[in-house]
Amino acid sequence: MQKNAASLLEHWSKSGVQKKDLLVINISRDFLDFYEKQFDGANPCYVLIPDESAFCRKVKRNRVILDDKFEKQSRNADYQDAEDEFFSDDHLYFAEDGLKGFSDYSVTGSDYQEAGLAPYAVAIHIVYFAADKSLRIKHFVSESNADISNPAKKFYEAVTKLNTWYQTNPFPPTLGLQPLIEYYNNQTYPGLGTVKKLSVMHHLELMGKYLSEGK
Repeated sequence: MQKNAASLLEHWSKSGVQKKDLLVINISRDFLDFYEKQFDGANPCYVLIPDESAFCRKVKRNRVILDDKFEKQSRNADYQDAEDEFFSDDHLYFAEDGLKGFSDYSVTGSDYQEAGLAPYAVAIHIVYFAADKSLRIKHFVSESNADISNPAKKFYEAVTKLNTWYQTNPFPPTLGLQPLIEYYNNQTYPGLGTVKKLSVMHHLELMGKYLSEGK
């Protein structure tokens, strides 16, 4: 739901796309009344909304909560102050809360950045299931954080911590996690963009397996 949503809906309608087949992202209160008017009598397949009462009152059906679960720090080094923290339990309760699904921004947070600056510290963020099936997140942070030199060394310091944790807390590796362990074993550096991509892949596959197993 945005300023040009009306023209887009009209275009799709003329192209034979029905409103009931749409996935709608509605995260701005300014468009709640517009949503009600446009979808009166026609429920989208999914409606992604924030976990706020104003949206839940207006959007009655096929709701999917969209929430930013990632506690973003201003500096990577600051993740050392909370190396292990709660991430989410939406997957445990979304059905009994009357939701069609749940969603989040994974380990990137909602503040999207096209590119990043050279960091003083490297942090690897890995989600995992706790004993109670809630989702927690581990932050593995480099040690040589005085300047921005040698990011490969910083990565190896962080991934060494990841490997140590994983070897003492093993679980079936995902396609995202396995390469990170291999980078540790081979002492290779893939670049920070690849590290972030693999962390997101790991999260998506972990949740996919959980949901497909019906747990």
